[in-house]
Amino acid sequence: MPDWRNKILQQFTPQVSKLTLAADPDGILLEEGILSGIRKQGFDLITFEDHIAFRYAYESKYRTKWDRGDSTELVVVLRAESHELNHLPFDIFQAGRKLSFCLADLFPNLSYPVLRSMNQSCLDALDEALQKHSPPPLSDKATCDFILRYVFQIAPEIIVKPSDLLRILLRKHYQRLVISEILDQRIIEVIGQNELFDDWPLKRIIPSREHFFTFLQERWPLYLEKLAKPETQELKMPKEQYGLEFSGPTDLPFGHDDIRVYLDNLFLEGILKPISFSNAEKITEKWVSVGLFYDQEREKIARLKKILLSVESTIPDEQSSHHSWLSFASKWANLKVYEVASSLKPEANLSQQIFYLQEKVDSVFANWLFNRYAGL
Repeated sequence: MPDWRNKILQQFTPQVSKLTLAADPDGILLEEGILSGIRKQGFDLITFEDHIAFRYAYESKYRTKWDRGDSTELVVVLRAESHELNHLPFDIFQAGRKLSFCLADLFPNLSYPVLRSMNQSCLDALDEALQKHSPPPLSDKATCDFILRYVFQIAPEIIVKPSDLLRILLRKHYQRLVISEILDQRIIEVIGQNELFDDWPLKRIIPSREHFFTFLQERWPLYLEKLAKPETQELKMPKEQYGLEFSGPTDLPFGHDDIRVYLDNLFLEGILKPISFSNAEKITEKWVSVGLFYDQEREKIARLKKILLSVESTIPDEQSSHHSWLSFASKWANLKVYEVASSLKPEANLSQQIFYLQEKVDSVFANWLFNRYAGL
């Protein structure tokens, strides 16, 4: 168990007090692993948000049990600082054991504002990084740099050419890395110091997954045009005439090895859309076919088969995080879109494979819901 989580769960010892009051300004106790651990140790947990709703739940579910002699143990969570526990009803405040949890106490050498901005799903990786590297007290910017480097494996200072930037953003947005606004702004700040990226729409494509892939999508036809006319290194028309929504270079290095490795999945999963291209026969690069439509119906069937294999190999299991299931959901939706759009009459076996896959997904997801949903 990660050290930060263990420190918290050690405070919840059964049979010490039937009522525990916890000041939790950062919502740490509502993190899935913490909440599950508290419940496994025999505690119920409710949050104090509304006086009337809380009083009803407290009196009907717990006071009556305690009056009967039951040993139910309750944790009341107040999303506020420890000194605000006295805002709880007086009888509750007097009767309860009082605890306080704060990210600043758990990770004392890091900037508290930066910590508060992070998604709780990143805390395990952060805890592991701190135990490995043991940094001294860090400023806001130094904390951002530490988290980017050791939690997300992003080092903005070494991004010196377009392929570096695209590789980092492809990993960030394809894997749906949960990076806070403060960290995004730090990436923008550091990369923006390189004049090579002066005309790039960094403030739009770094934070936004949708904007980044729209940026790639509208450059894809221009890249194909360049491949079809290898003697022309630059596009003849001014970039304004291409009607691009996003500023920046028209010529992106899609053919770079670090970029190509993502393209198959991007097109297969529907994140980028294949296009019809009139000069496709002039392109000698075979790998670009994943982003092209030739025979519409044959292409749909061929893509559906590839998507089926991809989806089948990436089904989350019953221990996966909810982020994994949310990411899988978009792949599953893309599979269903292609299934509906394709004529599968001569492909009975393929239709049957999809049917069996859906049964498998439903079964795994139902078990995951049963075991994990309450903690969310």
